[in-house]
Amino acid sequence: MDRENDHLGSRTARRSLRHLIAENLRARVQAGELRAGAQLPSEPTLARDLGVSRSSLRAAIALLEEDGLLRRQHGSGTYVTHKPLLRNDLSRNFSVSAMIDATGHEPGTLLGRSAVEPAPSDVAEAFGIATGSPVSVLRRVRTAGERPVVDTTDWCRCEVLDPATLLELPGGSIYVALTDRGHSIHHGVASMYPTVAVGEIRKRLNVPPGTLLLTLFQVDSTADGVVALVSREHHLASAFDISVYRRGPGDAGVDHA
Repeated sequence: MDRENDHLGSRTARRSLRHLIAENLRARVQAGELRAGAQLPSEPTLARDLGVSRSSLRAAIALLEEDGLLRRQHGSGTYVTHKPLLRNDLSRNFSVSAMIDATGHEPGTLLGRSAVEPAPSDVAEAFGIATGSPVSVLRRVRTAGERPVVDTTDWCRCEVLDPATLLELPGGSIYVALTDRGHSIHHGVASMYPTVAVGEIRKRLNVPPGTLLLTLFQVDSTADGVVALVSREHHLASAFDISVYRRGPGDAGVDHA
């Protein structure tokens, strides 16, 4: 048992070490010591400077690659990216602010306005109300370190959240506001499709016409199946690294004959 505990402790220490190394390198990037486009020293040199093994250093670099902060170029070396990607795991349902904050970027809002407006047909269908029925609408441009990355529109029932409340969201999260009013989100169903930036969306995200976007249309419901929120998010494709957890197939499709 003692040897098993020692083994588990060793694995925990290795996991902690790679995160410590990653945080050290991240801090050097954020401080400007390692600038965008700069090449990191060779692995032997960097490992020696940091006083760590090359295997631990590689594990830390892999973490920063996943965050989009570094990129390895085969036969050349490891470089600091010009625009770190924001990791977006679509299997998890959390607010845009939480997603941005988890990457170490400062979440913010450039533009925000709210009003009561007629529900578009797809929004009305999601709520189970007539097209044109009044709903509260919140439109925002979400930023990561002052860079516009997501244009969002959220709709909810007026009796749940009115426009004034939407403009004063606790922590910037509409999920928190819904939970405070007894409408905690249990699950969401999202459809996603590629679009391009045009018109007002292009202007709000401050990108050239035709810039690639990933658009999500999501319907969020409470545990008892009541739709509490409908959202449309236009994500700047070049700013995000999208991941989706996919199950199986396990034994499905395996011929045991």
